[in-house]
Amino acid sequence: MRNDQGDEPDDADGRLHRADAPEGGEAEQAGPERGDGLAPGDGAVRAARVIAYREKVEAVYRAYAIDQGCVAVEKIETDTVTPAMLRIEAEDQSRRLVGFENRLKGKDRLAEKVTRAVDEQPDLGYDNAFAVVKDAIRYTFQYPDERYTAGVQADIELLMEEGFERVDCRNTWESQVYKGINSRWQVPENSQLFEVQFHTEASYQAKQETHAAYERLRDPATPKDEQERLVEYQRAVNARVPTPPGATDIPDHP
Repeated sequence: MRNDQGDEPDDADGRLHRADAPEGGEAEQAGPERGDGLAPGDGAVRAARVIAYREKVEAVYRAYAIDQGCVAVEKIETDTVTPAMLRIEAEDQSRRLVGFENRLKGKDRLAEKVTRAVDEQPDLGYDNAFAVVKDAIRYTFQYPDERYTAGVQADIELLMEEGFERVDCRNTWESQVYKGINSRWQVPENSQLFEVQFHTEASYQAKQETHAAYERLRDPATPKDEQERLVEYQRAVNARVPTPPGATDIPDHP
């Protein structure tokens, strides 16, 4: 996504309005003409052309909105969230950020999530859909087992001191298929969500090892027998992950 550079959005908070979309262009030029040569009775043909034209205009707008939204998310990450996360990391050298190079979700995957969000909530609009993608920006802290519980609790406090609003926090250390804690936070100035995961070295490695299985399980086309094998694989991998002392006592939020 860092290679997809473009002009910064006009709005100070990185939001995009339909009126900002480029005027003219291929889609507009392809619109149905008044002198289309159709007889008055060719209403069905004319209607089909109008629908095709509208679909083309919408596709152009969608591509533009996604490009601008990706630029806006990257700006929030670069200017606001990552500097804060690096300040937090510097507070305690016993743990570190891992997978830092993957802190921005890839453009294609982000576009897929944004499009799905708009399809499910048409009133949302592309300009607001980026803010509700929970892991468009994401980070992972990795702790030594003996420092895990105290470290997670301290870092939650530091995130709040940075001004971020905690949206939710889910402790899955008792799960058989995924070990760790996942939390979502909001940037108050623009409502952009981001994710922070809290792992030990073993739980992080298990997450990486089972990621392909997780993606297959998300696919509704995956056959049931394969789903069962994948879940068993997740259980086998996560059974090897030790639970840090006190980790299961860290509460969910809200």
